[in-house]
Amino acid sequence: MNKIEPYVDDDGTLVIPFECSDHTHKYWKQEGISMAALLQELGVDEETWARYTHEPFRNGESAENSDDGGE
Repeated sequence: MNKIEPYVDDDGTLVIPFECSDHTHKYWKQEGISMAALLQELGVDEETWARYTHEPFRNGESAENSDDGGE
């Protein structure tokens, strides 16, 4: 595992290392992607998703361009 990229550890904690140079992974920055997009990129499960966002769980659809009529 590349420890300079965001990851979710064994207990479900989202870790964004200080050394992560890609600011798109830093959701709090202007150029960062949304928390939902980051979680989807990491492939988290529904329980972990619920810990970090109130958005509906998205399994396999685009986090940025979803519609509410999913499959």
